[in-house]
This record gives sequence, C-alpha cells and structure tokens, in this order.
Amino acid sequence: MAHPSMTGFGSAQIDCPSGRLGLEIRSVNSRFFEFHPRLQEEFRWAEAMLRDRLQAKINRGKVECRLNISRSDTSLTATRINPAGLSSALRLAHEIRADHPEIAPFSVNDLLKLPGVVIESQLTSEQWTALIDQLIGDALAQFIRNRLAEGEKLIRTIEDRLVLLAQLCEKAHALVPQAVAAQQHRLTEKLREALGAATGGLALEKDRLTALEERVRQEAAMFGLRLDIAEELDRLRAHIAAAREACMPATGSSPRGIGKRLDFLTQEMNREANTLGSKSASIELSNISIEMKLLIEQIREQVQNLE
Repeated sequence: MAHPSMTGFGSAQIDCPSGRLGLEIRSVNSRFFEFHPRLQEEFRWAEAMLRDRLQAKINRGKVECRLNISRSDTSLTATRINPAGLSSALRLAHEIRADHPEIAPFSVNDLLKLPGVVIESQLTSEQWTALIDQLIGDALAQFIRNRLAEGEKLIRTIEDRLVLLAQLCEKAHALVPQAVAAQQHRLTEKLREALGAATGGLALEKDRLTALEERVRQEAAMFGLRLDIAEELDRLRAHIAAAREACMPATGSSPRGIGKRLDFLTQEMNREANTLGSKSASIELSNISIEMKLLIEQIREQVQNLE
C-alpha cells in the first residue's frame, strides 16, 4: 500500500426528507491526530461518532470535519411553526430584553434557529445515524484516495532527492584520495621552499633528505586520517538505504509512522553531512557537503507532510 500524505480532502452529500446532508473532511500536517469538528448545533450528538470513525483510518494530521444540512424546497414546504415552542422562545426573548436592554433585538431568523420553534420532516435517531454513517464512508473513501495520490507525489520527490544524495556520496568518496595527494604535494613544495631558503641552495645529505621526505609522508598520513570520511559516508549510505526502504510500498494494512521514521533519518543524514563539512579540506568536498545539506532539507520538507 502507498504511503498517505497528511494533506487531503473528501466530501459527500446525500438527500433526505429534511434536505441535503453534506460532510466535508480536510486535513493538514500535524505531529498527532487532531480532530476539529465544525458541526451545526443539531448534529453535535454525532461528534463522537465522527471522531471514532476518522481516527480509525487516520493516524496523523489536523483533521477538520464539517457536517451540515441544506434545506430543500420540499423540506421547507413541510416545515411548520410549533406554537408552543415559539411562545416559549418569545417569552424568553422578552425577559432577556427586559433585563438587558442593551442586547440587540432578536430577528425572526434568530428565533427560527432556536430548538423547538419549528417542526420539520422528522427522522428517527437510527435513521440519522444511518445517513451520517453512509456519508462518513463515502467522504472518507474520497479523502483516503486523495491523500494516497498526494503521498505518491511526495514519495517520488523524496526518492529523486535520495538518488542525488547517493551520487554525492560516491563523488565525495572519489575525491578523498585526490585531496590527500594534493595536500601531500603542497606540503612537499612548502618544505622544499623552506629548505631552499634555509640552505641557500646547498645540497643536503642523503640521509637528511630521506628523513625530511619521511616527515612529509607522515604529515600527509596524519592529514589523511583527519580527512578520513569513510565512516561518515558509510553511515550516510546506510541512512539513504533505510529511507529508500521506508519509501517502498508497504504490504498489508496501512503503514503507521513512516513520516516520523523518515524525519528521524533526515536528522541523522544531516548530522553526517555536517561532519563531512567540518572535515572537508578542499573546496570540492565543502561544496558537496553544502549540496548534501540542501537535498536533506528538501527531503525533510516533504517528509513533514507524510503520515
């Protein structure tokens, strides 16, 4: 199964005697599952039902859920005023106005929204539950398809960056012997210049010259040890391989935690890239370290949107 993005949208509508019932689900990235219901007052009772159904399918993300009903002409025609409910609402409105005259007058629309004022085409609680359950299934199916499609795009972008990162690893590995040889050459030239200035061009004894050449080799060897980035490159390769494996389509049920795993791996990659930069003794290796960190940051940005 593909890895879903945390960004997604799904919607569904269904007609019923009271009008057209609609549900929208949208989400953005978040470290955990966050549920934010946007429900009309008459549907507050369905909040727990919506939360449970969504949380069963969504592992991470800030999820906003809107459930509302649009009254149709047919349902409005069947709507009647409840005299007792209206009388109670008006009495309460007058009492409130008497005690608090600063409050703006109630409009007819405000009164109609109060519970018990109007009588609509009634559905039983079981019928409402069945309708909302069907809506959740339809909207959630679209929502999941949308997230999977977005997740596939993110994975392809991440995989492209991982390929480039692996290429930079091999490029850095190939540059190390050249950097050591260049440093040995610089040391030799500096030593010869220093000796020439100190001896005034006089020939040195063979043993002394051999000792000096050995000292140059030792300095070059010490430089090579300081420049040895084999361990860092090996660890970076291992992190890249682990990230590639994580990006592969999962088998079985929907995977949990790929975003968190890739986020951890990008942190480890960045650590190794920083170490490479601190050990760099050539412009080429420094530039490679910078390019690596740029790629890793691009990967991290994409990872933040994966579930």
